[in-house]
Amino acid sequence: MQVSPLLVAALAGLVAVPATAATQSFEVAVKNTGETVLACDASIAHWYSNALGDVEPGETLRFVLRADAASGAVFLRNDVGDDMPVQRVWCGLKGQSWATRAEILLERRIGEVPKDIVLDCAGKPTGTSCARP
Repeated sequence: MQVSPLLVAALAGLVAVPATAATQSFEVAVKNTGETVLACDASIAHWYSNALGDVEPGETLRFVLRADAASGAVFLRNDVGDDMPVQRVWCGLKGQSWATRAEILLERRIGEVPKDIVLDCAGKPTGTSCARP
């Protein structure tokens, strides 16, 4: 039996979902309360990460995610308007964000769009900590 490469890509989560009216936006704001630059990233399709931005000490990084209330899925919209499924989001020290990460928990509840997320984050050589102000 021959399997379609498109089917394999879709099952692996590599195919973007066209944006629909069913998805609603919510904002994530990360204020860097530490003394070193942080980098925030999103994991898409198991092994691919997408840079969300860097945040200097004393500054705030804002980015928008989208959620499908019917399924609880969270998406990041790419440059061509497709919603890419997000598995996780984190911030950590620039240049080593994964090793020093603080994961940003995304509430995924069927029937609900996540509320805006506001966090104060600070990086240290041993890791990054984030908390709601």
